[in-house]
Amino acid sequence: MRRLVLSVCCLAVLQGCNDDSSTNISSTASTDLSIKFAAAVNGENFSCGTTYKNVGSATTNEYKINDFRFYLYDMKLQQRDGTFYPLTLKQDGKWQYKDIALLDFENGCLNGTVDTNTQITTTLPAGKTASDYKGICFTVGLPFTENHADPTATVSPINVTGLLWSWTTGRKFIRVDGVGDPLGLNTPFVLHLGSTGCSDVNKVGKQPDAPCTYLNTPQVCLTEFVPNQQTIVADIGKVLKNSNIAYNTPDTSSGCMSGNNDPECQNILPALGLDFAYIPATGSTPVVFPKQTQTFFSLK
Repeated sequence: MRRLVLSVCCLAVLQGCNDDSSTNISSTASTDLSIKFAAAVNGENFSCGTTYKNVGSATTNEYKINDFRFYLYDMKLQQRDGTFYPLTLKQDGKWQYKDIALLDFENGCLNGTVDTNTQITTTLPAGKTASDYKGICFTVGLPFTENHADPTATVSPINVTGLLWSWTTGRKFIRVDGVGDPLGLNTPFVLHLGSTGCSDVNKVGKQPDAPCTYLNTPQVCLTEFVPNQQTIVADIGKVLKNSNIAYNTPDTSSGCMSGNNDPECQNILPALGLDFAYIPATGSTPVVFPKQTQTFFSLK
C-alpha cells in the first residue's frame, strides 16, 4: 500500500511540473498585433476618385479626391501603468521599414498604384497581449535622416516616388490630392505636408546642410485606443473644415503644400497640430497661427 501511495504522489508531481512548463512556454511567446487604419471624408469612408459633398468652409463645395497617403513613425503603445512601449514593426520590405510605416488608401485611380495598405503590423513582447495597453502615440512624417535619404539608394517605403519632393526638402509626409468644385471650376486643391526651411547652401540638391527650420512632424496621442477593438481613422474633411477648397490664392501652390508664404496653410497646419509661421514676403516678420488640438486622427 505504501508503494502505491508513493507512486501516485510521484505521478501527481510530474503532472504538475508538466502543467507549469506549458504555462511558462505560452507566457513567453510573442504576440502579433495589427493596428487598423481607415481614411474618411467628414465621416464617410474614403474611396479613391469619389466626389464628396459639403467639404470645406462653403457648404456647396464638392471635392473629388484622387490620392490619400501618409507616413507614420515612432509608434508607441501606452501600458496600463501609463508608461509607453515602443513598437517593433515587422520588416515586410514594402510598407514598413525600421520604425516607419506608409499607410496608402488610394488604389491607383489617378496617382500611385493599385496596392493599398490599411494596417501596421507589429510584435508585442513576450507575455504581453493587446489587453495590456490602453492608448497609442505616433509621429506623422519621417525621421530627419530617412526623410532626406537619397531616394535612389534607399528602400521601400521611403523610395516611393509619388511621395518625394526633393532630396533636400525630403518627402511628402501626407499626400491628399483633390479637385474642388469638380463639376464647375475644377480647382486643384491638395494637402502636401512636409518639412520647410531646409537649407542647401551649395545648391547640390542633396541633404540639407542644417536642420530644417520647420520639421512639420506632429505627434499624435490617442489615449483611449483599445488594440484589436478600434480603428484609427484619418478624416481629411475635418482638417479642411475651414478651407475653401474651390479657391486658391493666385501665384501660390495649389491648396496647401506647407510653404510658409501660402495663405491656404493658415487653417490646415494648425488643424494637424502644428504651429504655422506665415511669411508673406521675404524678410517679413512671421505671423504665427498657433496649433490646435489635431482633428485628423480619431478612433472608431
